[in-house]
Amino acid sequence: MHIDNPTAAQLEKIFAALDQRASRNGGPVFVKYLVLGSCVVRLLNYSAAFTPHVETQLAYILRDDAPRYDATLVVWQENAFKQLARYAITCDKSSLAYRQLRLSRLRGGSEGDMDNAVIMHESAHHRQPVVDISAGNRLLSAWNPPTGTYYYAVDNLEPEEFIKRGHLFVHALARILKSPTSNLAHGAVIGSNGVGVLLCGMGYRGKSTFSVNALLHGFEYVSDDYLILEKDETALRAWPIYSIITLSPTIYQKMASRLDAKFVSNNGRKDKYVFNIAKYHDRFVCAYPIKLCMFPRFVKFAEPSIELGSKDMAMNELVYSTVMQTGETQDMRLIAKLCSFVEELPFYRINLTQDIDKNTQCLKMFLERLG
Repeated sequence: MHIDNPTAAQLEKIFAALDQRASRNGGPVFVKYLVLGSCVVRLLNYSAAFTPHVETQLAYILRDDAPRYDATLVVWQENAFKQLARYAITCDKSSLAYRQLRLSRLRGGSEGDMDNAVIMHESAHHRQPVVDISAGNRLLSAWNPPTGTYYYAVDNLEPEEFIKRGHLFVHALARILKSPTSNLAHGAVIGSNGVGVLLCGMGYRGKSTFSVNALLHGFEYVSDDYLILEKDETALRAWPIYSIITLSPTIYQKMASRLDAKFVSNNGRKDKYVFNIAKYHDRFVCAYPIKLCMFPRFVKFAEPSIELGSKDMAMNELVYSTVMQTGETQDMRLIAKLCSFVEELPFYRINLTQDIDKNTQCLKMFLERLG
């Protein structure tokens, strides 16, 4: 059931119920902190099954303590999605939605969809639910803006199933990180000698292959997939989030002899392998200044090359891939903000060949010429 602008009492009861549900078996398994650029998130984990996923995917940004935090992420394993959805819909007997439900019952009508609760509120802009409970997807997410608390629960935490949902907490972190000067972005960032290159492109453009191979060749590294962008008056900077990478089986075979990484999952699809690269944390960089954008494309030439590229194409792919991954396709202000982050940077196109080492060497030489 879809509910617009619930009452304050309904939201208060829902969030109280989620707090109670998360902690039903006692206190959190652990309390940790995620350092996300200038933002710190307190993580309350109530399920031991979450622990290996957190430690594998978020190792680089995970801390035991922090002097302060800006938001809280509450996570647990759940199996009562239908009951929680029904409670969210009916808990406030004074609400319009409940009165309409009662009238339908009295007239012999159907209750409608009570297995799913999607609750929208004016405090969450551009049609992002404050509560989304889906029995079909076996997923719960909720966002309480006044307290800065995000709730996240799933039922199946087996690696092959859990990784199908994508990078851990990516939708939660997208909300938490969103501010006038920062945002989560879907892209890759690598560089050399403090010159950061933002690779703009949707999935299957070669971002992961290119950035991971660059890492193995000694480049400075932020991410192959998701990262934090922060913009101030002087620079656009990038921060890493995840300690995992994704590679196709074919590309992994090309890198296997050089890549010291731990296999995590086949992503449930067998077209991508997921690896933990914590052994390369010494090459990760934070607050990394982005100096240029590149749009990768595959060509049939023998040699790779870099040339001036279309700003519109690169910017469109960066923005589109970001909002598609985070479900924020209707947020015009977010789209405008992401464009403003990069629009004044130089844009290039890098033409990639089948030789991944030649591609990396091409970028290295290009950055050396830039000085």
